[in-house]
Amino acid sequence: MTKKETIQSIIKFLELALSENAFMFFYDIKKSFSGDDELFFDFLYHYLTIQKDGTAPLEDRLYADFCTYFSHMLEIQSEEKVLEQIARYAKYYLMLRLEYIEDIDFARSISVINAYEAWDAYPFLLEVMDDYENNRIDMNGLLDMLHMVEDLAFKRLQTGEQNCLSGLGLEINKMLYGTNESRHAG
Repeated sequence: MTKKETIQSIIKFLELALSENAFMFFYDIKKSFSGDDELFFDFLYHYLTIQKDGTAPLEDRLYADFCTYFSHMLEIQSEEKVLEQIARYAKYYLMLRLEYIEDIDFARSISVINAYEAWDAYPFLLEVMDDYENNRIDMNGLLDMLHMVEDLAFKRLQTGEQNCLSGLGLEINKMLYGTNESRHAG
């Protein structure tokens, strides 16, 4: 399936799985991507990477992985809660990818990360944004994390190493808390 076909299939799945109001909420999330199905696909890819504890889904399995994740979440949370989390992460994603950031230092870091095309760091960046927005870290902590991603992405460009940054959050949790657990389930 192409990215566009994948998004169309996800919409069809959700049209059947959700109440009318919830489906319209999801559709509003999708509309915030201004019709760019590739960007929306990329967001869902990174969002599912978070939900899969840093393991990136295979692109050709995104539809199946999304349906499995979403069905599971509906068993433990209301559709509104699940969609609110998706909407919150979509807001962060658009802010980062399109660089809608007011703070100059924050904007500069994101611009550098985007220039380095460190897209695989986005699951981590989304979690850091959630931590910042929910006051679990302050601006200094946020900037420290962004500078770390900048440094890793720069090192990768300079050395040609193929280190993947998608599991960065889990590695940091291991270092800080001695755990493999992530905080994405709510």
